[in-house]
Order: sequence, then structure tokens, then C-alpha cells
Amino acid sequence: MQLQNLEYKKNDGSQKALENWMCFSIELGSYLKQISQPIKIYISVPSNLLFSYFFVFGAVDYDFKNPSTEALLDQYLNLKKGQRILYKTGDDWVAHSVIEVSHLPNSDTRAILVKDRLDSINYIPETRWFNYVRIHDDEITTVRNTRLVRNVYNIIDNEKLKKFYSEEKLQLLMMQNTPQTYVYANKKEWKDFLDVIQLNLDGDSFQLSELLFDGSESTFKNLAFIEQNRSVTIPKEAIAVFVGSSRALRKMDDFDEHKCVFIIDQHDSNEKFEDLQFKIEQDFLMSQSHSVNKEILEYMDGKHVEIPKGVEIFAWLS
Repeated sequence: MQLQNLEYKKNDGSQKALENWMCFSIELGSYLKQISQPIKIYISVPSNLLFSYFFVFGAVDYDFKNPSTEALLDQYLNLKKGQRILYKTGDDWVAHSVIEVSHLPNSDTRAILVKDRLDSINYIPETRWFNYVRIHDDEITTVRNTRLVRNVYNIIDNEKLKKFYSEEKLQLLMMQNTPQTYVYANKKEWKDFLDVIQLNLDGDSFQLSELLFDGSESTFKNLAFIEQNRSVTIPKEAIAVFVGSSRALRKMDDFDEHKCVFIIDQHDSNEKFEDLQFKIEQDFLMSQSHSVNKEILEYMDGKHVEIPKGVEIFAWLS
């Protein structure tokens, strides 16, 4: 999406160009997506909930515009025994357990070996992967029976998404079906207020919820929530978004090797606020990290976006 063409709906129903803090948040989300190293960003804002919406929008918009054939192929090649995929047969999508990724018999053609409906081995050649094999579940379990999965969501049929992104890119994302943005927040609150944001692009109105899919209402996922009492393994290139100082303190150590943003509300309690700042300061010194604030400023200058007044930001790499 072209940021300069985006507008938001005000309370009086009129449309207005995005405010500077909205543009900054979107561009910051896009910036993190482009960094290959496990960068960490601490940002203090007047409203971390609203800021997180636009940040996640920027991150997900980047994913929609930049799906990687290589990344998807790598996921296929690294499927483990017990992982589930959806394999399209005719008009049906059937969940299969992966046995291994190998080759067709007496051939150099790579293939995914799965257990089929007759409890025998079926070979899915590489030539069919990008159109007929959809990642379904990253969990590794025992090899299970096949199962017909109904109402598999086809994002290529989504008229709203087709207006903003090409069919080729939607196809790649649909087959990858793996969140690249993970949010640790009050899940109910985060989802309940998401539709407050209404945007307009070249005459097409939409809400952020129409771009975000956490798998709760369809079989497609491009966003996931981090649960407080559950461990989660996220892809190396994914972003972890922490909304609030308490949540950042609670789980930030679990994502040392990942790109993280800590979006802190300036109205958080002083105690939690100071505890997080102290922890970041200690981690920064102990790990001999270096600041990359300058790089972010240069990126924003190139996008003609200013850091909003009253916003504090600190970015570092170990």
C-alpha cells in the first residue's frame, strides 16, 4: 500500500491523511521486517494499544507485499516427521502427516512423503508444492491419520485483499500459512478495539481486522498471539511485539534471538516502567550491544517521516 495515499476516518466521519505518529508506526513495522539481525526496539508512546495497531499493520503489509518463494521452499524442505500439511486433491484439502522430505523413487525430483488415506506412503513431487501443498501446523506430533478439512480459506477469493495485493503474492502467503508477526498483549482487548481503526486507500475503505488473520476464524494465519502461560517457538525471521512493560518484563528473555519491539505506554506504573528500563540498560551493557538509533533516523528521513514529539525510542543490536 502507498502510505501517502492512506487516510483514516475521524469521529465525525470525515477522512483525513494519516497523522505523523501513524506513519511513523507503520514505517517502523516495515523497517523491522527488512532487518535480518535480531534487533530490539524500546519505544515509549502516549497510547501503546493504538500505536501497536499501526505497527502491526506496517509489518503485515510488508509481508503481503514481499512473500518469499525461497522462504516457502525452505519450509517445505525442512518439514519434520509428524508435521501436518494440507494437500489438495480435486476440490478437497486433506490434512496429512509428513513422514519425511526425500525424493521420488529412482529420481532426483524432491518429494514430500506423507501417509495417505489407505495408510500407505504417497509422494508429493516438488512440482506440485506451490499450488497443492499448504503448511497447516508447525507442531511436531506422531504420524496421524488423514483428515478432510472443510472450509479451507482461500485468500485469493478475498476481494478486499485482491485490490491491494497481487494474486501471485497472496498465493505464496496462503501456502506458507505461517505467522511472521507475534503479539503479546491482552488478546481480548487488542482484538475488541481493533475495528476502531478505519482506513481508506484510493476510495476503498477497510478495517485493520480485514488484513489480520490469527487462525481463530479461518484456516489462514498471518498473525499469532503469544500466550502468557504457554511457550511458543516462532520463525527466526518473525517479529515479537510486546504491548506493555509488564509483558515485556515477563517474556523478553524468551526471544533473545528474535527481532522484538517493546511498545510501552507512558501511563504505565512508574515501578514497571523503571524496572524495564533498568533491565534493558543492564542487558545492553552486559551483552556489549550497540545502538542503532542512527540507522532508524536515516531510514525515516528517507521516507520523509519524523519521529513524533513526546516519543522515546532506543534501538540496539547485540
